[in-house]
Amino acid sequence: TADAFELFVPQIWPREGYTVPDEIASEIDKEVGSFLQNPARDALGVVDDDTYFELLEYHHQRLTDVAQHLAQSRPWDVLMVETHAPDYTSHFFLSQTDEFSGADAGTIERCREGVIRTYASVDRMIGRLMDLADDQTVVLICSDHGGTPNQFRAVDIAQVLEETGFIAYKEGTREINWSKTRAVNVGLVHIFINLKGRDPDGVVNPTDYESTQQEIIAALHTYRDKETGRYPFSLALTKADAEMVNLSGDLVGDVVYALRPEFDGAHGKQLPSVSFGIGGQHSTFILSGAGVRQGVPLQRQVRVVDVAPTLCYLLGLPMPDKVEGGVIYEALEDPNWHLTVIDQLKD
Repeated sequence: TADAFELFVPQIWPREGYTVPDEIASEIDKEVGSFLQNPARDALGVVDDDTYFELLEYHHQRLTDVAQHLAQSRPWDVLMVETHAPDYTSHFFLSQTDEFSGADAGTIERCREGVIRTYASVDRMIGRLMDLADDQTVVLICSDHGGTPNQFRAVDIAQVLEETGFIAYKEGTREINWSKTRAVNVGLVHIFINLKGRDPDGVVNPTDYESTQQEIIAALHTYRDKETGRYPFSLALTKADAEMVNLSGDLVGDVVYALRPEFDGAHGKQLPSVSFGIGGQHSTFILSGAGVRQGVPLQRQVRVVDVAPTLCYLLGLPMPDKVEGGVIYEALEDPNWHLTVIDQLKD
């Protein structure tokens, strides 16, 4: 007989209060069954891999069950289903799938298997959802980013700014001394100058704004990681120059930067065009169905902001007035289908 046992309780999801309109939640609970939004991603490492993937499969099955119920019980124009599983595997498994991660052979094998099992589960979910498509349906599979394995430690940007003299702390604490701080790291890739007239405790004169930007950029480009002797930063731009990468507005830093993938530790601070080891930050874009060319690899760059206008164009929906992307005409059987329809109506 065993002298101990392990009891694992999966996520308890509410029966109502998470849908718009509200009554959809009760309908899901009654017609489909209990939902599972989190497949124990926070417990991986506490629970074994098999338990995690059992819950992930249940999670994907539930997403499919709900999508099928809603699509088959009411008229619909657009159906969207999101799984975060590829993101989970980038953090939990992909980080140690390459030898250069420093992981032992057993860990590398486990992590590679974890990546394979994740995408196999996602693929099964997509296959079930495809049953809802007919010959007049457009099917899109896309992601917001990719993933890369880790090699070196993640760079602490606040520490970099401290070492280069831009951040100062009160003696004996880690509380920022704003009277002696010229710039701080805010968010993922943004450095804000502590500017007089804009910030509550600003110390940098507006006349010194541009020179301070250039000083920060020079400090980032010349910063050398002490442990590896390498330069972690791949890009540093002024706020004005960051417009060329579609970053603008009050929430954009005075300096925007990007890290080399081996120093990021995740994905948020790398350039979206990076390939590293067995991974890359390129987003997935797979389009098929009515009006779409079949079996053709696209040659032009596809951006995440191109997805919405392309779907609007294919479906004949109004174009959002603040859309930033463009239609991916290369993917379409007839890039001028609107004109073709008009000509047919004239005839």
